[in-house]
Amino acid sequence: MTLTFEETTSNGLPLDPIPDTEDVEYPCLKCGREAGPYGGRGPKPKYCDEHKKNRPKGNAPRVKGANDALARQATEALVQLNTLFAMGTMVMGYNNTASAIAASEEGFRAQAYTALLTDPKLAAAITRAGTTSGKVALMIAYGMMGVNVVPTLALEHKEKVAERRAEDGAGT
Repeated sequence: MTLTFEETTSNGLPLDPIPDTEDVEYPCLKCGREAGPYGGRGPKPKYCDEHKKNRPKGNAPRVKGANDALARQATEALVQLNTLFAMGTMVMGYNNTASAIAASEEGFRAQAYTALLTDPKLAAAITRAGTTSGKVALMIAYGMMGVNVVPTLALEHKEKVAERRAEDGAGT
């Protein structure tokens, strides 16, 4: 009886060739390629670089829980600062500048987050400064609201005073 192997699968796709492991000292348990150099100490390699469990994925930095949270908090503090700056430029009449700052927010957010992931000390410093600047930011926010409300208040007050004078003048 002779066994023959088909070169294609049942749906017509070609089979993956089985790598030749005769000249490989430590073949990968998954693919059969060289699992890596063995220095003679410790456990022998079982998997190639492609199949190792702790291999980093892509070029993204490895993120620990605390660094991730710290970078997000610092990024939000910086975005808030940019928003306050945009509001200030709008109040001063630089509407195009304020629009440009607002339009670049998402790109800035992503770049700042990536940069702050690599420097947890800087992220912590920004977050610490953000707690004191948070009070300042709240005062600035109320100031900005006042800048928008005070002209309306002044106009209404002027109208009310004119109405009362008109009523007082008509009554006598």
